[in-house]
Amino acid sequence: MARTVLTGAVIALLAAGLAVVGGALGITTLWPVLLAVAIGLAGGRTTAGRVVAYVTGAAASFVAMAVTAGVLPALPAATAVVVVVAILVLTAIAAVTGDRVPLWAGLAGYAAFAAFYEPLFAARPTAFLAEAPVALVTVLLATALGAMATMLVDLLTSNVSDDRVVADDLADGKVV
Repeated sequence: MARTVLTGAVIALLAAGLAVVGGALGITTLWPVLLAVAIGLAGGRTTAGRVVAYVTGAAASFVAMAVTAGVLPALPAATAVVVVVAILVLTAIAAVTGDRVPLWAGLAGYAAFAAFYEPLFAARPTAFLAEAPVALVTVLLATALGAMATMLVDLLTSNVSDDRVVADDLADGKVV
């Protein structure tokens, strides 16, 4: 419980700080940061592998949108082809790395960029070159902040174990 409370406090402080100064950084919504924190906190071999997968997924989403915007016709079948190719690339990366760069984190990165940028693209598809790079940098900045929050949580809670606290409380008769 102590690790969870400390983790929540760090994330809350990050969210509050970004709510105040995020606009100056181009982060007008907090969900990409919180998604990146969740990816960092989720299970897996290493935080770095999850973050690399997330960034790779966001980049794959950017490339997919670029291909959709500049090469293929605006048809659902074209979008389907681009998405399938991107998923196959993310799957291949996960397979080749033995899941050290996990597929699920890559898909989350893909979804983060797509969810952030697709409404802008739908409103102004001809503005891809002006808007998409800014959107990608915003998602990657949010990812970096989320990853830093995760590393801070890891650092602050390295000696705090929820399992140990529960075991100590049980031994002391504090938990019934």
